[in-house]
Amino acid sequence: MTHSDTDAFWTLVREFDTAMVVTRDGGALRARPMAPRIPKAGGEIRFLTERPSHKVEEIEADSSVAATFSKHGRYLSVSGTARILTDRASVAEIWDAEAEAWLPQGKDDPSVVVLSIDPHMAEIWDVKANKVTQAYEFAKAYLGGQDRPDVGENRKIDL
Repeated sequence: MTHSDTDAFWTLVREFDTAMVVTRDGGALRARPMAPRIPKAGGEIRFLTERPSHKVEEIEADSSVAATFSKHGRYLSVSGTARILTDRASVAEIWDAEAEAWLPQGKDDPSVVVLSIDPHMAEIWDVKANKVTQAYEFAKAYLGGQDRPDVGENRKIDL
C-alpha cells in the first residue's frame, strides 16, 4: 500500500452518496442502502441509524461488514469492522438536513446512533471506457481475441 493509494481511496469514497452496507444475520448476508458520511479527519466511514434496528443487532453479534459503492462507472468495495457509537458528539459531527428527514426525532434523541466502519481493505474499479468501447472490448473477448474485456482499472488497497 502506498500513501497515494490511501489518499485515492479517501478521495473516492467521499464522492459517493449511497452505499450498500452488508452485515451478517446468522448465516445469511443482508445488504441495505445507507448514506455514508466521512468525518473531516477520515479514517472511518460513518452512517446515521437508529439503535433499535436489525443492522445494529447484527453488528453487535458480528462486527465484520462490507460496503459497496457505485456511481458513473466507478465502483468501490470495502471490508472492515463496524461498531456502534452512541455519543452525541459523534452523531452531531455528521448530522445534516438529510438526516433530519430520515430521523425526525432529531440528533439529540438517544435512539439515533452512528454505525462506524473501520475499513481494512478496499477494491476499486474505474471503468473509463465509454459504452461503444465497452461493447467492442466485450465483442473481442467473446470472439476469442483476448481472455476478457479491457474496460478499466482494478486494484486492491490494504488500509
